[in-house]
Amino acid sequence: MATSHDRDMAEAAIAAFQAETGLSASLSPAMEGVPQHEFLAELSGHRFHGEVKRWVSHNVAALSYQWANAPDRLLIADYLNVNAARTLQSRGIQFIDIAGNAFIDQPQLKVLIRGNRRTTTMAAEERSHPVERAFQRKGLVVIYHLLTLPELAGAPIRTLAQCTGVSHGTVENVLKALVEGGLAATLRKANRRITKITEPRKLMERWVVGYGEKLASKLIIGEFYSEATDWWGEDSVTRLDAAWGGEIAGSYYSGHLKPQVATLYLSREKLPQLMQAHRLRKPPTGIEPNLRIMERFWLDERPESSMVHPLLAYAELLRSGDARNADIARRLDERYLADAFGGA
Repeated sequence: MATSHDRDMAEAAIAAFQAETGLSASLSPAMEGVPQHEFLAELSGHRFHGEVKRWVSHNVAALSYQWANAPDRLLIADYLNVNAARTLQSRGIQFIDIAGNAFIDQPQLKVLIRGNRRTTTMAAEERSHPVERAFQRKGLVVIYHLLTLPELAGAPIRTLAQCTGVSHGTVENVLKALVEGGLAATLRKANRRITKITEPRKLMERWVVGYGEKLASKLIIGEFYSEATDWWGEDSVTRLDAAWGGEIAGSYYSGHLKPQVATLYLSREKLPQLMQAHRLRKPPTGIEPNLRIMERFWLDERPESSMVHPLLAYAELLRSGDARNADIARRLDERYLADAFGGA
């Protein structure tokens, strides 16, 4: 059975399609054993394998490779802005959303509706959805730890707060919001309550969106120009408790990318040491920066590694908006994330 929120969203999108086109449309549960957010949709006599996806406008790059060459699939989205709709159309990804936007490309059925705006009520409902409270800046830090260190989900609030550097109250509120939003559940074990992530893939996808929207910009320490690039990717940065992200990590994990821009995570107080060691400077006039320094925000779960977790590398590569990086993100997803969080 699908969750009630998924079902409500799918039914709203079907109703909007009918209202906009005047065509027949219906929805039925998918077969037993398939994911909860999947449905069978029939649009004007054409059958589709429909899948509910939220936050699509912010995560088009990921969908672009996940849904390629799938003429029988239908994306059922919460809302698609014009740019997202145009991108999906250009890549042959069929969709409907609850604002009535739609793209169907079948031999006997051609539909294209773009530009419908979500109503004020829709926007307010999205903002007020319980789970959205979890995806503020500090909440995203907590969720990152839950995703990359799943054993922490069952740890006491105090432990999770200590590991993430976030207050007890914030941790408690984040866990509560995830439970209310259907992404986690509260269980009792040995006379204490623990939290279990029940929708790891959805939580991962929403974290990726939140990282790009609310966290990444707050982590930027500075952008610099490094004339020498032979030190990019070296393990020596671990002496500063630093870790490579972005294209460097993407290259390391995939073996298929020649980095053009380096990203390095470290604590702010270590920046002077790094600048002195590698003679970093602000970019000369007319020269683009090629080194981005970001603040490290996670528990040192792999102190021997000079690379960020594949999840963070994946989020950074998608955030770049570069098609080359999106392809590397796909490789990371298939190789590292699908097993940990479930298939796309």
